[in-house]
Amino acid sequence: MTVKVTGFRDLNRKLERLAKGLPASVVRQALREGAQVIADEAKRLAPVDTGALRDSIAVTDDRDGKLYGRPGVEGGVSVYVGPVGSTDDGDVYYAKFVEFGTARHVAQPFMRPAIQGRRDEAGRVTIAALAAAVRKAAE
Repeated sequence: MTVKVTGFRDLNRKLERLAKGLPASVVRQALREGAQVIADEAKRLAPVDTGALRDSIAVTDDRDGKLYGRPGVEGGVSVYVGPVGSTDDGDVYYAKFVEFGTARHVAQPFMRPAIQGRRDEAGRVTIAALAAAVRKAAE
């Protein structure tokens, strides 16, 4: 499943400039904190039958080469938020069918509304974490 979010171009440029002076581990942690806001909302919105889909929603980063076969951004730090791998109740390959629907089943979006509803908060959390890291580094 791929969801494209727009409107982060200016924020991304500013973060890239700031990130060049920070260790990747600090940037990664800040991104993970922001992404967790979206993951929590997606879990809240995910339809529950067995709970496997909801329980599979997680934040992973560029150190996990799998990320459903997608490598991290070359030369940078990236995070992924969404259904990941398998759970005790089985594989969640069907997440995309739930999100987008099929010819026989109506869509039950959970990722797109989570991103749309929480992107500003996620940005604020990320920026706050980076600002705290910058302040700490300046001390």
